[in-house]
Amino acid sequence: MAIGTNAAVWFFGTQDDLDDTSALIVDGGFSNQSGDLVSWTNDDDATHVAVIVELTMNVAADDSSGVNLYIRALNVEGTNDDSIPEAEHRRTFLGFFGVLNGITTIQRSTEAPLALPVYKTSSVWEFYLENKTGETIDAGWTVFVTPMSLGPHA
Repeated sequence: MAIGTNAAVWFFGTQDDLDDTSALIVDGGFSNQSGDLVSWTNDDDATHVAVIVELTMNVAADDSSGVNLYIRALNVEGTNDDSIPEAEHRRTFLGFFGVLNGITTIQRSTEAPLALPVYKTSSVWEFYLENKTGETIDAGWTVFVTPMSLGPHA
């Protein structure tokens, strides 16, 4: 069956790779707060995003484990930023990305659509991983972000 005219469909912007020489993340730890990923500007003012988390571990993860993805708003009021996510103050949770047990090669986990708080036009975000795999995540992991918008089909 064809999608009808004016039916709601998702539109996708350009995917961005946020990697910036990411360091390893110990189990229970957060990604390095000093530049694992580059910040991402929501140039499209999208209300949703598709996210891919790509990582590798030398030791297979625990069953039903994965990583939590948090975001931090930058330049919220002038140049003032939101707090950096940490164990006591996790901040804005975006999603959970499961990993496969018994796999030590590269893994990719995709979630979409994820609702994104839009606090102003061209809002700027930093993305942080919290490792809940039971093992250390190797350096070199990355996050890919694609803006999404819901609109009428032509």
